[in-house]
Amino acid sequence: MNKTLLGYVPNESPIYAVHPFVKLFFLLVVSLFPLFISAPEWNLGLMLAIVLIMWYSRVNMSALRIYVPVAISMGMIILLSYTILGGIHPEFKVMFHVFGFPFYFERIRDAVTVYFRILPMIFTMVLFLSTSRERDVIVAMRAIKVPFVVTYVFAMALRSAGMVLEDFQIVRQAEQARGFDTTGKPLLYKIRKYIMYMIPLFALSLRRSEEFTNALVARGYAFTGEAARVKRADYILTHYTFKPVDIAITATIGLLFVALLVARYGFGMLGLEDSLFNIWLQGLVG
Repeated sequence: MNKTLLGYVPNESPIYAVHPFVKLFFLLVVSLFPLFISAPEWNLGLMLAIVLIMWYSRVNMSALRIYVPVAISMGMIILLSYTILGGIHPEFKVMFHVFGFPFYFERIRDAVTVYFRILPMIFTMVLFLSTSRERDVIVAMRAIKVPFVVTYVFAMALRSAGMVLEDFQIVRQAEQARGFDTTGKPLLYKIRKYIMYMIPLFALSLRRSEEFTNALVARGYAFTGEAARVKRADYILTHYTFKPVDIAITATIGLLFVALLVARYGFGMLGLEDSLFNIWLQGLVG
């Protein structure tokens, strides 16, 4: 198994045949697709396509279960923000009342539209983090000639985030080894315990930052002065070549984005006016 920023993928995976820049380009471009799509069913289809790509890349699909509570809670927050906390609007159509609060057709429609715009963005990020390592991020950024300082800081930030997640699991396992169990405890008690985790995690982060600094000094790295102006050879790029399939995938993603813009603003497609969900919801209102 190969360790990625978010989990593990098998040693043999089709995703390794793709240049790291293509994965970064996919993240930056495809995550913009939902911003230009208003119809929830199209965004749902985009999300399912991303899930299929994850399955094809042999990502552990059972790991997606940890995002189900996040998706549900996020959906509830968006729905409450648009309905109960959205105020009274006599000009809107009332679908039903719950404890005296009116639920408007326009508010529910907008809440669902926003929710299904956010979900594909999250799944695109999960796909990238589940199939990319720190080295892939460095290669992708160096391939487009991003300055070394920016590349290094960005890569270290990603690496530190992964280390914090690992340290969090270590702290929890240490508590469980000492017989501590939060099963059956109140929610406020669990939140208080999670806040207390910040103390050892903060201490471990300080220790790791000092280790990073000492390692950089030992290797002669510097971000200021004469040493910082020395041109370094991108040895890591010699292990990755941009193949014709990478050019084809990059061009396909770019053309799909252009086609999306033309369909949205040239032909007025993918909007709420022709959305099947909007038509179904209007049928409920009558």
